Amino acid sequence: IVGFSPFRLSTMRVVAALLCVAILFSAASAAPITKLGHTKLAPKAVKKGLGLDLCPLCVQFTSQSISELLNIILNAGVVGGCAELCGMLPQKLEQEACNLICDIVGIDAFIHLIEKADLDPIYFCELTTLCPVHDCEGQCVKITDAAVAPQSGPQGTTFKIGVAMQAFNQTSTGTIAFSVLPPDGMPFGDAELVPKGFSPGTFQAGAQIET
Repeated sequence: IVGFSPFRLSTMRVVAALLCVAILFSAASAAPITKLGHTKLAPKAVKKGLGLDLCPLCVQFTSQSISELLNIILNAGVVGGCAELCGMLPQKLEQEACNLICDIVGIDAFIHLIEKADLDPIYFCELTTLCPVHDCEGQCVKITDAAVAPQSGPQGTTFKIGVAMQAFNQTSTGTIAFSVLPPDGMPFGDAELVPKGFSPGTFQAGAQIET
């Protein structure tokens, strides 16, 4: 069963034997992919700001810290500047990433955008303009093929999942997420950040699931 919804988050589902694999697309890209699952801020990435592309750093940081920052803002009241606000985060690397981003946008805008983003890391980074925004109009992305191999197997089988898609228009920053919905267990999976947005063309994504 394959379905596609041309909204911020589109969904493709492949049902195979005891597995239901949902591949979730939120406007994504052909650019290098950054793992999000359990990504930790790296000292070199923070100090160098990931070169000129601060989008991955921004998303990694806010994925870990946006909830804490919102609580600090709501409870601390008026803060004097970026250093004071970011200094309330518990980890040094979080503080450094926070200061870097806050200094770029300014303390007033930083606080406003944290509140406006509603705990959505990618939306926050798009609001700061550190991640690109391309409002796709018309048909944006079409899923052209999807497969799971093998289609069934006993516990211990490694399933390979693949999906092919075509992008018709440039899209925004987003994620590709592979989620497995076992019939008798808890859902699990992983997500990857694609920072630049799909440019027109054909693309493939895949994952391996060990059962």
